[in-house]
This record gives sequence, structure tokens and C-alpha cells, in this order.
Amino acid sequence: MKDIKRKVGFYYLSLVNNENNLPIDEELCILVKFIEAQTKKVRKQDISDDKFCLLDSSDFTEDDSILSLLFKSANHSYRAPLLNKNTIEERENPKTLDEGERKKTHLIVKFKDGDAIVFLETFGGALSLKQISEYLNHFIRYYNETHKRNKLLFHFGFSLIPRDDFREVLDSMQRVVCASVYIEKQILGSSALKFSERTNSVQEDVVLEIKAKRTENIKNTVYDIFAKLIGGEAIRKIKVTGKSSNNNDVVIDTDFIGKKEYVQAQQNEDTGEINSTYMFSQLIELSNTF
Repeated sequence: MKDIKRKVGFYYLSLVNNENNLPIDEELCILVKFIEAQTKKVRKQDISDDKFCLLDSSDFTEDDSILSLLFKSANHSYRAPLLNKNTIEERENPKTLDEGERKKTHLIVKFKDGDAIVFLETFGGALSLKQISEYLNHFIRYYNETHKRNKLLFHFGFSLIPRDDFREVLDSMQRVVCASVYIEKQILGSSALKFSERTNSVQEDVVLEIKAKRTENIKNTVYDIFAKLIGGEAIRKIKVTGKSSNNNDVVIDTDFIGKKEYVQAQQNEDTGEINSTYMFSQLIELSNTF
């Protein structure tokens, strides 16, 4: 084994059209268990004309706060001749057109405060979260086809969490539609709200959610709130949802700014594959800093 670095992408996974406000951890667990109950041939899903993938395994931590998912994928339908680096001799590729080199993509989902935060291993040839979301949505449809009751009435979506400077990303956003402001619970007993000061049973943060009117933009409001945050007010963090300049969904979260985006990995020098047990341990260790 040799030590290498792997880049990690940060995302929020969400339930779209979740009219019943279902908890994402429970619904994702139902779907993952359903997928794993299928044969590997059924679990296989074509991504494109020459690439397929499948969910290979999953695992929960003891407290069910983190779900680890291992996907495998391969490109097929081509078999160029092999070229020896030492002799420069060529020979026919022995694999069939239905075969491809196996690639593993590791990710964990951390459930925290009702959110599902994804830490995804990224490299050339890895599955993207878009492809993984489409895979999950395919099996939602399959689940509903095979169940007369208790259908899954939603689909999965996701938002990128940039690691760059909060202000710079906010400047570049085309539109801000929602801001969740996490405020220390002492605000309840302040002169501003005059609520009860008995907050022992209240979670550490009170979440104030600010939404834009239809077609409106609350970016300037967020600038003001961010100034309060860096000014040392009772605000602990800000999570902003909106559209990037290329109209993609994006979430910026002050908790992620400045966090490292690389983890150590162990690579088999013969096959080039990553040690999954070690990779998941590194992803979980990274998630513990959030």
C-alpha cells in the first residue's frame, strides 16, 4: 500500500417535493435497505451507453448518525490493445466488451440537525453526486412499482457546499432565496424577544429562517447578517440557499469555510484501488470536525 491524498466534496442531500416533511435519515435508510435486498444484477444501473454502477454496500455507525456507502462502477464497450511501457510491444486486450476496470467511490452521509451532509470522495472516474442521486431516484421509482402502499413520495436532490470565502461566494451568487441563521438560545430571554429564560430543554441554537418573496433576492439581507456574525454577535453560523451564476443550486455554510478538503488514503500499488476500510475511517474523522 502507498499513501496518497483524496479530494473530498461537500454537499447537502435533500428530499424534493417532501410535502409531509419526512425525515431524510429515515427515508434514505428505507431506500438503501431496499436496494441492498436486491440482487447485484438488479442493483446495476446504466449511467451512460458505456458506464454502469451499483451500490455495493452500506453501513451505519452505532449511533446511526453516519451512513457509509460504497459504489462500484466501470466503463465498458471498448478494449484498446495494451502497450508495454518497457518493451513498447502491443498485445490484444483480454477483457470482453461487457467488462471494464472496477472503480470504487466512497461517501458518507452525516445526519445532523435534520440535515444530510455528504462527504464524497472525488477523483477522475469517480461517480458524481448527480449520478448517485439519479441512481437513488431510479430505485425510488422501482420501490414504488413494487409497493402498493407506503410509497416514497419524493425524490432526491442535492446542493454543493463551496469551501471558498463566504463573502466571495455570496458575491457570485445570482440569487439568494433562503437564509437559516443559527443564534445562541440565550436570545429567547433577551430584551428583544422577552421569552422565558428557562432554556435547559432547548437545543443550543435557535434557528431563524428568512425566505425571499417570489422572484425576489435577499442577498443584501444576508450581507447584513454576515456582518453581525463576524462582529461577534450571538449568531453562531449562517446557511444560505440560492442559485449560482450558472443557475445551479448551491448552499454556502459558514461552518465549512476554511475546512480541509483532502484526506489520506491507502492505495494498492498493484491494482490502484483504495483501501475502503481506511477511506471510510478518514471520511468519518473529517466529518467529526463539522
